[in-house]
Amino acid sequence: MNYSKYSKILSFRYETIIVAMLLLIICTKSSLCDENVRLNFIDDIPVMNSMKIEPELSFGFDSPSGRIIILIATSNASRESIEKFYSEVMPQLGWKISGKQYHREEEKFEFISSDNLKGLIWRLSITPLTTP
Repeated sequence: MNYSKYSKILSFRYETIIVAMLLLIICTKSSLCDENVRLNFIDDIPVMNSMKIEPELSFGFDSPSGRIIILIATSNASRESIEKFYSEVMPQLGWKISGKQYHREEEKFEFISSDNLKGLIWRLSITPLTTP
């Protein structure tokens, strides 16, 4: 029996499988094949790409009861898309939803919106759960 013929066929199949696997690995690591979503953070608060932070209205400091971070942002994105963003992102960062707030350890995260003539203004905050 001529085994060299079969070994060439098997060798070709293995080479094809290896090349296919390498292409798959390269493609999954490539930005061309994967939607590369980057999260922006300011002082541990995730910020949507569509949000513009107002630095003159934002601040952060440590208090005896914990840190206080307030970001003021504007966005043309809909209220629903921003709420969806935070409902998806915050649990991945260890925050648990409780009503309209998120809790993690001894802190709470809130995002509150108000309307103005140019669209929505957002207040994003991390504050201690309890205050003295």
